[in-house]
Amino acid sequence: MKYIKIIFILSLGLFFGQCSKDDESFKTYPVPEWSIESPEEYPNSFTAIIKIPDYINTYSEDNDKVAAFIGEECRGIGNLVKSEDGIKRVYYLTIRGSDTETGEIFFKYYNAKLSYMFQSTSPVAFEIDGTYGTYDSPVEIELINI
Repeated sequence: MKYIKIIFILSLGLFFGQCSKDDESFKTYPVPEWSIESPEEYPNSFTAIIKIPDYINTYSEDNDKVAAFIGEECRGIGNLVKSEDGIKRVYYLTIRGSDTETGEIFFKYYNAKLSYMFQSTSPVAFEIDGTYGTYDSPVEIELINI
């Protein structure tokens, strides 16, 4: 019986010794103050209608923010449009570019509830007067936490 108690105690020690707190944590950010610095330098536009993936959207709030960037420069700020029931949430962005724009667009999403910042994983090519998504079929962008 003594051996059974020792084996049981050792087994518990091994079991609980292997359990550890999840060390994964994400950097938190203050609310971004994105703006388009020189819109007069960018006479052309590209429209994007995007949605946030459901696994992140469950934490969404009306004061979340979305912006489009070419390089490190903000070229468009998203406006949230919700369905009447509030379930469907899409962002409209007018992204500015020059006559010779060749840069790739990346999106950043700020989740106000969590104070997390996300960035799209795939670039989108700027196309003068182009459209990326529609209200009925918005593009769900893949995001990673940054």
